[in-house]
Amino acid sequence: MEKVSLYRRFSGLTLIELVIVLMVMAITLSLSSPLMQDLLQNNRLRSESIRFLRAINLARSEAILRNAPVSICPSVMAVTGKAQCSGSYVDGWIVFANADKDEVVDADIDQVIQVFKGLPPGFQLTNRSGTRAAFKLINYLPNGSSRSNRTLLFCPPNNAHVRSLSIVINIVGRARLIGGWGKCPVV
Repeated sequence: MEKVSLYRRFSGLTLIELVIVLMVMAITLSLSSPLMQDLLQNNRLRSESIRFLRAINLARSEAILRNAPVSICPSVMAVTGKAQCSGSYVDGWIVFANADKDEVVDADIDQVIQVFKGLPPGFQLTNRSGTRAAFKLINYLPNGSSRSNRTLLFCPPNNAHVRSLSIVINIVGRARLIGGWGKCPVV
């Protein structure tokens, strides 16, 4: 009777085969890295613009719910803790009940509804033509209208090859997100 070996002989990779596989992997990773960076920048830009769109929709719905004016203004309240409209939206913003529709958060009559942190470093928020930072107050009236047309342009950091995103607010207060509508400034 012949003995059957319990051990099979397995052949492994040679050193040359292993080096070739590693070279192919390195080339693939080096070619896909910039594409992956752009994909990550695009996702980050979209999430930041949707975060601002959420603040706009919150202001509009709260104005209707409270039957009182509600505003969005640039603020660093997320950092300082002080309810004050100042700077540009890149630094952060607040949604607050604004009885007198001014750019001042009055401690006795206005109520801060929600505070939002600023955009990540390198990201920009400008007007549609990209000529100035966005800083103007956005007011919503009790009927849900904004009574002004406005376009806010979200731009990725300069080295990203990503289309800009715009939030367009029409005169009746409806806000929508549009891709590639505006020119980002080169800084």
